[in-house]
Amino acid sequence: MNLNLFDVDRLSAVPVWVVLAGVVVLLAFESGSLLGLFTPGNSVPITLGVLTSIGVVPWLPAVVSAAVASSMGAQWALWRSRRSKTILGSGRIESALPRTLTRVVLGVTASAQSRPRAVAAAGHLVGGIRTIAPRLVAASTLRRREYAVISLVAAGVWATALVSVGAWLGDHTAIRTALGYAWIPAVTVVALTQLRRRTRWSSPELVGAR
Repeated sequence: MNLNLFDVDRLSAVPVWVVLAGVVVLLAFESGSLLGLFTPGNSVPITLGVLTSIGVVPWLPAVVSAAVASSMGAQWALWRSRRSKTILGSGRIESALPRTLTRVVLGVTASAQSRPRAVAAAGHLVGGIRTIAPRLVAASTLRRREYAVISLVAAGVWATALVSVGAWLGDHTAIRTALGYAWIPAVTVVALTQLRRRTRWSSPELVGAR
Protein backbone atom coordinates (compact mmCIF):
# COMPACT_ATOMS: atom_id res chain seq x y z
CA MET A 1 0.00 0.00 0.00
CA ASN A 2 1.30 3.46 -0.90
CA LEU A 3 1.23 5.39 2.36
CA ASN A 4 1.83 8.61 0.46
CA LEU A 5 -1.52 8.31 -1.32
CA PHE A 6 -2.98 11.07 0.84
CA ASP A 7 0.20 13.12 1.25
CA VAL A 8 -0.85 16.76 1.35
CA ASP A 9 1.75 17.43 -1.35
CA ARG A 10 -0.86 16.13 -3.78
CA LEU A 11 -2.94 19.24 -3.07
CA SER A 12 -0.33 21.18 -5.04
CA ALA A 13 -2.25 20.14 -8.16
CA VAL A 14 -5.44 21.75 -6.82
CA PRO A 15 -6.13 25.47 -7.47
CA VAL A 16 -5.52 27.64 -4.42
CA TRP A 17 -9.10 28.93 -4.33
CA VAL A 18 -10.42 25.35 -4.23
CA VAL A 19 -8.16 24.52 -1.28
CA LEU A 20 -9.20 27.65 0.61
CA ALA A 21 -12.89 27.04 -0.17
CA GLY A 22 -12.57 23.53 1.24
CA VAL A 23 -10.90 24.92 4.35
CA VAL A 24 -13.70 27.46 4.85
CA VAL A 25 -16.38 24.75 4.62
CA LEU A 26 -14.59 22.34 6.97
CA LEU A 27 -13.74 24.91 9.65
CA ALA A 28 -17.13 26.60 9.58
CA PHE A 29 -18.72 23.16 9.96
CA GLU A 30 -16.33 22.18 12.76
CA SER A 31 -17.20 25.18 14.95
CA GLY A 32 -20.81 25.60 13.81
CA SER A 33 -22.20 22.07 14.02
CA LEU A 34 -22.24 19.61 16.90
CA LEU A 35 -20.97 17.02 14.43
CA GLY A 36 -17.85 19.13 14.29
CA LEU A 37 -16.85 17.30 17.48
CA PHE A 38 -16.05 14.33 15.23
CA THR A 39 -13.80 16.26 12.85
CA PRO A 40 -10.08 16.95 13.43
CA GLY A 41 -10.42 20.72 13.19
CA ASN A 42 -6.91 21.52 14.39
CA SER A 43 -5.34 19.48 11.59
CA VAL A 44 -6.87 21.75 8.93
CA PRO A 45 -4.87 24.93 9.72
CA ILE A 46 -1.78 22.81 10.39
CA THR A 47 -2.19 21.30 6.94
CA LEU A 48 -2.54 24.80 5.52
CA GLY A 49 0.76 25.65 7.19
CA VAL A 50 2.39 22.68 5.50
CA LEU A 51 1.02 23.87 2.18
CA THR A 52 2.47 27.33 2.78
CA SER A 53 5.88 25.78 3.42
CA ILE A 54 5.89 24.09 0.01
CA GLY A 55 4.55 27.14 -1.79
CA VAL A 56 1.03 25.89 -2.54
CA VAL A 57 -0.90 28.47 -0.49
CA PRO A 58 0.27 31.96 0.56
CA TRP A 59 0.61 32.31 4.34
CA LEU A 60 -1.65 35.33 4.88
CA PRO A 61 -4.67 34.04 2.88
CA ALA A 62 -4.28 30.72 4.72
CA VAL A 63 -4.47 32.38 8.14
CA VAL A 64 -7.29 34.76 7.19
CA SER A 65 -9.40 31.98 5.61
CA ALA A 66 -8.99 29.69 8.63
CA ALA A 67 -9.72 32.45 11.16
CA VAL A 68 -12.76 33.90 9.39
CA ALA A 69 -14.30 30.50 8.65
CA SER A 70 -13.89 29.26 12.22
CA SER A 71 -15.29 32.49 13.65
CA MET A 72 -18.25 32.44 11.25
CA GLY A 73 -19.13 28.91 12.33
CA ALA A 74 -18.97 29.87 16.01
CA GLN A 75 -21.15 32.94 15.44
CA TRP A 76 -23.71 30.82 13.62
CA ALA A 77 -23.75 28.35 16.54
CA LEU A 78 -24.40 31.23 18.96
CA TRP A 79 -27.21 32.57 16.78
CA ARG A 80 -28.72 29.11 16.36
CA SER A 81 -28.75 28.41 20.10
CA ARG A 82 -30.34 31.77 20.88
CA ARG A 83 -32.95 31.36 18.19
CA SER A 84 -33.90 27.85 19.31
CA LYS A 85 -33.55 28.82 23.00
CA THR A 86 -31.59 25.64 23.61
CA ILE A 87 -28.01 24.89 24.57
CA LEU A 88 -27.38 22.31 21.87
CA GLY A 89 -29.40 24.03 19.16
CA SER A 90 -32.08 21.34 19.11
CA GLY A 91 -34.83 20.62 21.59
CA ARG A 92 -35.07 17.02 20.39
CA ILE A 93 -31.42 16.37 21.17
CA GLU A 94 -31.68 17.90 24.62
CA SER A 95 -34.85 15.98 25.48
CA ALA A 96 -33.11 12.73 24.53
CA LEU A 97 -30.21 13.30 26.92
CA PRO A 98 -30.11 11.29 30.18
CA ARG A 99 -31.03 13.33 33.25
CA THR A 100 -27.54 13.05 34.70
CA LEU A 101 -25.97 14.40 31.51
CA THR A 102 -28.59 17.13 31.32
CA ARG A 103 -27.69 18.30 34.83
CA VAL A 104 -24.01 18.34 33.88
CA VAL A 105 -24.71 20.39 30.76
CA LEU A 106 -26.85 22.86 32.70
CA GLY A 107 -24.19 23.17 35.40
CA VAL A 108 -21.41 23.84 32.88
CA THR A 109 -23.64 26.34 31.08
CA ALA A 110 -24.39 28.23 34.30
CA SER A 111 -20.67 28.41 35.05
CA ALA A 112 -19.90 29.65 31.53
CA GLN A 113 -22.57 32.35 31.75
CA SER A 114 -20.84 33.88 34.76
CA ARG A 115 -17.76 34.67 32.62
CA PRO A 116 -18.90 34.50 29.00
CA ARG A 117 -16.06 36.57 27.53
CA ALA A 118 -13.36 34.32 28.98
CA VAL A 119 -15.21 31.19 27.85
CA ALA A 120 -15.76 32.60 24.37
CA ALA A 121 -12.10 33.54 23.96
CA ALA A 122 -10.40 30.56 25.59
CA GLY A 123 -12.91 28.03 24.30
CA HIS A 124 -12.10 28.85 20.68
CA LEU A 125 -8.49 27.85 21.17
CA VAL A 126 -9.23 24.24 22.11
CA GLY A 127 -10.51 21.54 19.77
CA GLY A 128 -13.90 20.15 20.80
CA ILE A 129 -14.55 22.98 23.25
CA ARG A 130 -14.49 25.30 20.25
CA THR A 131 -17.68 23.60 19.05
CA ILE A 132 -19.39 23.77 22.46
CA ALA A 133 -18.31 27.21 23.73
CA PRO A 134 -20.70 29.34 21.61
CA ARG A 135 -23.62 27.28 22.84
CA LEU A 136 -22.56 27.61 26.45
CA VAL A 137 -22.51 31.42 26.33
CA ALA A 138 -25.61 31.79 24.14
CA ALA A 139 -27.92 32.38 27.11
CA SER A 140 -25.60 34.97 28.65
CA THR A 141 -25.92 38.74 28.31
CA LEU A 142 -22.98 38.84 25.91
CA ARG A 143 -23.99 40.88 22.88
CA ARG A 144 -23.71 39.30 19.47
CA ARG A 145 -21.40 42.01 18.12
CA GLU A 146 -19.12 41.67 21.12
CA TYR A 147 -19.05 37.91 20.68
CA ALA A 148 -18.22 38.36 16.98
CA VAL A 149 -15.16 40.45 17.86
CA ILE A 150 -14.01 38.06 20.58
CA SER A 151 -14.41 34.98 18.40
CA LEU A 152 -12.65 36.60 15.44
CA VAL A 153 -9.67 37.67 17.56
CA ALA A 154 -9.46 34.24 19.22
CA ALA A 155 -9.79 32.49 15.86
CA GLY A 156 -7.05 34.73 14.48
CA VAL A 157 -4.68 33.74 17.29
CA TRP A 158 -5.58 30.06 16.86
CA ALA A 159 -5.17 30.11 13.08
CA THR A 160 -1.90 32.05 13.20
CA ALA A 161 -0.40 29.63 15.73
CA LEU A 162 -1.43 26.42 13.95
CA VAL A 163 -0.62 27.58 10.43
CA SER A 164 2.80 28.61 11.71
CA VAL A 165 3.27 25.20 13.36
CA GLY A 166 2.31 23.52 10.09
CA ALA A 167 4.81 25.65 8.18
CA TRP A 168 7.51 24.65 10.64
CA LEU A 169 6.64 20.96 10.32
CA GLY A 170 6.40 21.08 6.54
CA ASP A 171 9.73 19.38 5.86
CA HIS A 172 8.67 16.09 7.46
CA THR A 173 7.14 13.68 4.93
CA ALA A 174 5.62 11.42 7.60
CA ILE A 175 3.77 14.36 9.14
CA ARG A 176 2.47 15.50 5.76
CA THR A 177 1.12 12.02 5.09
CA ALA A 178 -0.52 11.78 8.54
CA LEU A 179 -2.21 15.14 8.02
CA GLY A 180 -3.49 13.95 4.65
CA TYR A 181 -5.23 11.03 6.32
CA ALA A 182 -6.59 13.31 9.07
CA TRP A 183 -8.71 15.11 6.46
CA ILE A 184 -10.66 11.90 5.69
CA PRO A 185 -13.00 11.94 8.76
CA ALA A 186 -13.60 15.67 8.40
CA VAL A 187 -14.62 15.43 4.75
CA THR A 188 -16.64 12.25 5.42
CA VAL A 189 -18.69 13.80 8.25
CA VAL A 190 -19.46 16.94 6.24
CA ALA A 191 -20.42 14.92 3.15
CA LEU A 192 -22.68 12.53 5.08
CA THR A 193 -24.39 15.44 6.84
CA GLN A 194 -25.17 17.19 3.57
CA LEU A 195 -26.35 13.92 2.01
CA ARG A 196 -28.67 13.27 4.95
CA ARG A 197 -30.15 16.76 4.66
CA ARG A 198 -30.78 16.38 0.93
CA THR A 199 -32.35 12.97 1.43
CA ARG A 200 -34.60 14.30 4.21
CA TRP A 201 -35.78 17.29 2.20
CA SER A 202 -36.39 15.25 -0.95
CA SER A 203 -38.45 12.54 0.78
CA PRO A 204 -42.09 12.25 -0.46
CA GLU A 205 -43.56 13.17 2.92
CA LEU A 206 -41.60 16.42 3.16
CA VAL A 207 -42.14 17.27 -0.48
CA GLY A 208 -45.89 16.90 0.06
CA ALA A 209 -45.72 18.98 3.21
CA ARG A 210 -44.06 21.79 1.32
